[in-house]
Amino acid sequence: MTGLFGRAADWLEFGRPGEGEDFCVHHGLACRMGAEPLAEIYVMVVEAQRQLGQDVPPLDEHRAATFEERRQYEAEFAEALAEAEARNAASEADLEAGATWT
Repeated sequence: MTGLFGRAADWLEFGRPGEGEDFCVHHGLACRMGAEPLAEIYVMVVEAQRQLGQDVPPLDEHRAATFEERRQYEAEFAEALAEAEARNAASEADLEAGATWT
């Protein structure tokens, strides 16, 4: 997956990289640096994006992220998480405002 929400989904599905832990610049923790096969759904999404002409990560290449790439990855995740939390808070407020408790 690509983009902010794709990366957030990767972290939710595959876990957040630990301090000092190498992770693949192309797949996050999904591949454990080529040690594990990519999930079938991940491959299907990448192939669908490729067919639509979107920029996608290579499925057969793995490279440890540099310090700068890791910082960018973490900043993008923090931004996506903040957006999701704000949306959830707004949804909860809407539900609370419309709820009638008995």
